[in-house]
Amino acid sequence: MSSESRPFPRLLALVVGSLLLLLGLAALSSYRDLATARERKHFLRQEIHQTRTENEELVRRIERLRSDPATLERLAREQYRMMRPEDLVIVLPEEPEEAPMVEASTVTEDPPPAVTPESG
Repeated sequence: MSSESRPFPRLLALVVGSLLLLLGLAALSSYRDLATARERKHFLRQEIHQTRTENEELVRRIERLRSDPATLERLAREQYRMMRPEDLVIVLPEEPEEAPMVEASTVTEDPPPAVTPESG
């Protein structure tokens, strides 16, 4: 009878060990998923905070444009080049482009002779 009962405990131990291994792998996978979800949550919270800050700044800018004529005028002048009828507009010529620098190794002609008090 003892020979018949021996395979059962071994089989039971193998089955229990396999189940524990599977549970451990599932728990590890779940832990990784949880850590990824927490990182994503943190990232999204930062993004929400940044978006709210930008929205608040835009609301303040809209209010300034609605309530402050000087701000509206400055914006119209800077972005749309608008002017008042009494403004005097002076158009300056564009600066000429500088001549390109020539490297010394590309110059092929001989330099003029030096003038010394004895030669002249």
